Amino acid sequence: MLAIPIVNEVATAGGSGWSAYFSQRIDVILWDVFVWTAWIPIVVTLFWGFIAMWKNSRQGKYVGRLKYVLLAIDVPAMTEQTPKALENLFATLYGAKSSITWKEEWIYGKLHPTFSFEIISTEGYIQFLIRTQTRFRDVIEAGIYAHYPDAEIFEVEDYVTNFPSEFPDEEYEMWGGEITLDRHYMYPIRTYVDFEDRLTGEIKDPLGYMLEQMAKMKPGEHFWFQMLVQPSTNSWAEHGVKHVRKIYGDEDKPKKSAFLSALESLMSWPSGLLNEALGIDLNPLLFGVPGETEDDPWKAFKMTLPQKDEAEAVLRKTTKVGHGVKIRILYSAKKNAFVKVERTAIIKGMLNQYAHLNLNRFSFYIPTVPKDDYWWMRLAYTARQGKLIRAYKGRSFGVGANPIFLNAEELATLWHFPTITVKAPLVRKSESKRGEPPVGLPITHMENILPGYDQQPAPAEDIPGLPVGAGEPTKKGAPPIGLPTDVSDEPLPGTLPRPVAPTQLDARRIESPPAQAPAPDALEQVTPAPRVIDPENFAAMRAQHEEAEHEALDAPLSVPSPTDAPASAQEVSEETDDYVPPNLPV
Repeated sequence: MLAIPIVNEVATAGGSGWSAYFSQRIDVILWDVFVWTAWIPIVVTLFWGFIAMWKNSRQGKYVGRLKYVLLAIDVPAMTEQTPKALENLFATLYGAKSSITWKEEWIYGKLHPTFSFEIISTEGYIQFLIRTQTRFRDVIEAGIYAHYPDAEIFEVEDYVTNFPSEFPDEEYEMWGGEITLDRHYMYPIRTYVDFEDRLTGEIKDPLGYMLEQMAKMKPGEHFWFQMLVQPSTNSWAEHGVKHVRKIYGDEDKPKKSAFLSALESLMSWPSGLLNEALGIDLNPLLFGVPGETEDDPWKAFKMTLPQKDEAEAVLRKTTKVGHGVKIRILYSAKKNAFVKVERTAIIKGMLNQYAHLNLNRFSFYIPTVPKDDYWWMRLAYTARQGKLIRAYKGRSFGVGANPIFLNAEELATLWHFPTITVKAPLVRKSESKRGEPPVGLPITHMENILPGYDQQPAPAEDIPGLPVGAGEPTKKGAPPIGLPTDVSDEPLPGTLPRPVAPTQLDARRIESPPAQAPAPDALEQVTPAPRVIDPENFAAMRAQHEEAEHEALDAPLSVPSPTDAPASAQEVSEETDDYVPPNLPV
């Protein structure tokens, strides 16, 4: 672009155009440089801003479609587990991370999942909470039950919905802020390993102080601790490894970044023209000249004791799985119970437990803390309150300070269940022990839908082996083809076989004379025609049969005398043949 006015000058003045252009005053040349190059960073900035706005809008729509669940954990009353158990849970969260493609990131706005680990005190009653996406609920529950089988986990409503999102408010007042690190995140804080008593081997749990202070909340006061965890790549550990190598004198030579290389190529034309016209080289001024340093082979032996401890601590942190983290602490209370000064001291004392003066420590991120020390701070006091409470209620990972990176050991130090030595009285604890159900326990369709399945239970008539009396009554259908039916003129109950005692057979033989057999010529008239029994008349026929049975039982039984001759087998068979169904299958 800068060559355009020079080419025009050369075209109008001939061969002496170059010298005529650079013979102008320096301010004229610099103005041309500014006019023809100053628009480049402006356009690049605007273009990048529009891209960021597009990406944020797509991510907002993606997050709005996700479904979350808030789980409350009643911790075991007598647990001997150390924070090491929760360290395994934070390490397994790395499995929730997925590889996001370019299309998923810029078109759909896909993000890595975010888990919220919270400890809240509602007027002194303390509860451990975890907010997660519905699809990762099994991961959280399995990680807790694996080491705390007596814990109780159940779904609860979100407690933040009962508090205002804008300030000033007529009923509530709020103060808090986001927590960040003083130094680079490659330097670790004090973890539960550093709180172990070398003499007794007992861990002096730093969480005990926090729970005791949260239990001091009075009626109308609420204290919230929120730790957002987002699984990410382990590229954060590269800074720590490079730092350790630098301490031991094994660092790589510095390389120019892609941005500096592109900027140097872009500024090569203007700097070359100025160097040609005025003899001024701007490259050392803008980009510097990399100096050649000699490697000291004895540098590792010249380390001081703080440098050695620092290298070991940084290396220990980078060897464990880490995640992006954002921490918020809020204190909210009704106006008649709001005591900001006393609760501020609690938060500062709680954070200073994890401070390592030679390595790292926590501090407030000042732009998020509502402060009223000076008059210009009071103007933005309520705005900071509203921004902080909205970010807390939405569990926002992008609002506020940049996320820090903590490994699983540091996360377990900040959020874990109290051990048996912590006697915080108002922590919600499980009241009974849980036991596993016996293997092979039958489960009917009347039970609730199993967790993780969205389908409705199967109809009762489609389930084999359904017990009698459960579900809908069976519908009457047509009889199957080929079913044998009665072909006699007598009612259906009269053709069914009935067992008869021998005394009854003899009484019937004496009282009633034997029936005479029909003549052979009359067989066609006596033999009834086949017929199909009407199912509608079956109930009436059955009632008649029952009435006949009752009359037979009520009638007096006639006993034969000893002088009577016994009936022959032929006569008995003739009488019993009347009670055999004619179509009995053989």
